Amino acid sequence: MKPTTIVAVYLIVQALGTVVWWGMLLSTPQSMGWFQPAGWTTQSLLGFLLPDLVLLVAGSTITSFAVWTEKSWSTLAIWMLVAAVWYPTLYCIGVSFMTDQAWIASATMATMAGLTLATATIHGARDQSPAMIRVTPMKKATAIAWTLFQITLFWSICLWILPNGMVEFERRVGWNGFESAGQTTIPILIFAFASMVGIWSAMTMATQGKGTPLPTATAPALVVSGPYRFVRNPMAVAGILQGLAIGWYWGSYGVVAYSLAGALLWHLCVRRIEEADLLDRFGDGYVEYCDAVRLWLPTFHARRRK
Repeated sequence: MKPTTIVAVYLIVQALGTVVWWGMLLSTPQSMGWFQPAGWTTQSLLGFLLPDLVLLVAGSTITSFAVWTEKSWSTLAIWMLVAAVWYPTLYCIGVSFMTDQAWIASATMATMAGLTLATATIHGARDQSPAMIRVTPMKKATAIAWTLFQITLFWSICLWILPNGMVEFERRVGWNGFESAGQTTIPILIFAFASMVGIWSAMTMATQGKGTPLPTATAPALVVSGPYRFVRNPMAVAGILQGLAIGWYWGSYGVVAYSLAGALLWHLCVRRIEEADLLDRFGDGYVEYCDAVRLWLPTFHARRRK
């Protein structure tokens, strides 16, 4: 599927989703309490109605049209939309950080903002296939800087904001969490270990591959050193362990399920796209690497499949 098609369709879905969300709030005013701190008046949330209709609904629709028809101003429009979505997102996150409430709102907005940013990054090369893969050679310092930015963004959304939103949702619907031995210490150790592996993997990709872990700015070189000597996608393994550790620490079935669902999605969908791209670019070199290193289970010595 062409990048323009993916972006245009998503933006229409985003516009419709925003309309449906506001329809739910206006038709069932009691639902507003799910998206703002306790004690805040409904006017605090209703104040976002006009900006959302103008910037998110109309903005997403107009940008979708510009992308679909390949207008010369489509790139400017989509990045303006990214800024429009991220402003209320940062506001919601700031409120949640100060009050430790309304994490459902922050998680919802962060998801929308992240997806809008993702569509902006794949927009550009009209006939690129797959749309999410773009080789971007960089100088080492530039690759490190962009990689650190990506880690900060992804970890903030996927390992802090979204899990907080899930835990808050579970509490609101009365779902009891679970408890187990070592719940206050073992998950912290697992999370710390996985975080170190994740940083090590990302920095190896930046310094050895001269690119970033993000598929739309992927490394031009095949990276087989560092943690990639032991497992083919150590960043995915690290991220799954981080999510499971957070779910265990909070005793949240939802966060554990979210982490496992992420692993399944990566394995069934993202992995196939990435592996096809690597095979196409590196050929026999990538085949030999796959023969020597497992996908999920660590490989501690050279091996070759028969």
